[in-house]
Amino acid sequence: MVSVIKMKKTILCVTTDIHGVIRSINYGNNQIISGGLARYASALKKIRSEYPHVVAMDNGDTIQGTPLMTYFHQSKMTKTHPMATAFNELKIEFMNLGNHDFNYGPHVLAKYLQETKAFNLTSNILYQNSPLGSSTMVTTPYGKRIGLIGVTTDYIPHWERADYIEGFRFDDVVKTVKEHVQYLRSQVDALVVLYHGGLECDPQTLVSTERFTGENVGCQIAAIDGIDVLITGHQHRQIIEHISGTLVTQCTFNAQEFVQIELDFEETLKVSASRVALADFPIDPTMDELIADVEEETQRWLDQTLGTLEGPSLLIEDGFAARRYKHPLVSFINQVMLETTSAQISATSLFNDPKGFNPHITMRDLVSTYVYPNTLVVKKMTGRNIKAMIEQSANYFMLNEKGEITVNPEYVYPKMQHFNYDMFDGIEYSLNISNPVGKRLVDCLYQGHPLEDETLYSVAMNNYRASGGGDFVMVAESETIFDSQRDMVEIIAEYIMKHQPTRIKHSDNILIFK
Repeated sequence: MVSVIKMKKTILCVTTDIHGVIRSINYGNNQIISGGLARYASALKKIRSEYPHVVAMDNGDTIQGTPLMTYFHQSKMTKTHPMATAFNELKIEFMNLGNHDFNYGPHVLAKYLQETKAFNLTSNILYQNSPLGSSTMVTTPYGKRIGLIGVTTDYIPHWERADYIEGFRFDDVVKTVKEHVQYLRSQVDALVVLYHGGLECDPQTLVSTERFTGENVGCQIAAIDGIDVLITGHQHRQIIEHISGTLVTQCTFNAQEFVQIELDFEETLKVSASRVALADFPIDPTMDELIADVEEETQRWLDQTLGTLEGPSLLIEDGFAARRYKHPLVSFINQVMLETTSAQISATSLFNDPKGFNPHITMRDLVSTYVYPNTLVVKKMTGRNIKAMIEQSANYFMLNEKGEITVNPEYVYPKMQHFNYDMFDGIEYSLNISNPVGKRLVDCLYQGHPLEDETLYSVAMNNYRASGGGDFVMVAESETIFDSQRDMVEIIAEYIMKHQPTRIKHSDNILIFK
């Protein structure tokens, strides 16, 4: 029997940035991990047995991030979307969309939304002038009403492929929240905002922590009068703070934890929150059973051999060393892009936790290394803009107190973004990290001659960078001369199968010194 003290409490269980992690396994090696919705199922069962009113919600970036998601979307399976299956089993009642939920185009998104029983709150994104979701109210068993507002960062058009967001409109987040707060506040006893976006300031000092672009506006939302709880995401941070009098939460990514929020209506409203680690809960086998057919096909797909390497493996042992000294894997990705597009120059990054390739390359190696559904684009750029692009990448490095070259903490906190350091092929260049930011490029040669400021060059890259992702404004403003619309995983896999054994044309063309 539920104790009397809990009778006027509502518990909100909130996940965010799940990134496709349903099963508690690492697809790179099939080892058990400490997160996953399979563990969340056990957590929800326990909490629901303890409280009379529990509301489960998700804050977006849900259907991208694991090979299971990649395979399901690429294979165009007609089965129910596995994330919809998982959410329905978990009885997720409300959801908000994230930027990565647009990564596979409108048809995949529509299928997911149609098959998921959760009520979509996303009210600032419209498709053909109709909002994808809407704000709503929940009435508790004891007669209190909770208002729910959902918004998603309106910065998505700066990252996403144009054809994937055709017909969509992304309204200003802060303006939308203000309008919905004004409408709902007088009708409810508590008001909760789900925002798939992060904080642009330090939650304690309110000092800006990033160049303001509008991507993250959590501090502005928290300052809107009338909001009791602001649930944020996108940055993969761990936050329980009060900002401008509003309780603000965020939990980390890949279903490693969730936020448990308590709304106590016993007298005046009291709100509190905690982060709950999923490592503390057992795996519920029901979740694995529900998606067993899709999982089996995914595993077969991952185990298929694409080809063999001519020479040693391309495994990444040290991510920092791989970036500072340009690992051969970087050369290989650039090699594929250059030969596919016939561009003069190519730029690529290593993502946050790249695995690399074994001598016998499997699809598992590939999708564990190239984890985003990027496409291949070629830009026509002036030598001046290419140099500016290199300078922007050079911000990745700094000198520590001992004078050693290390990673700029801005690329680690508040969110890991090693993917915003690009390495180039087709040119040779040197970076002096002792020099001030913006003046680190010492020399830059194309075919043995200095890169000319006014000369135009063709530069291959992924669509994220081509759209200016990572604040590469000089790239976004350059003309697009080729857009493949094909997934990079598909392009790399095809290249490996066509070139057997695969020979890596490694170029030690980047010198980084102090």
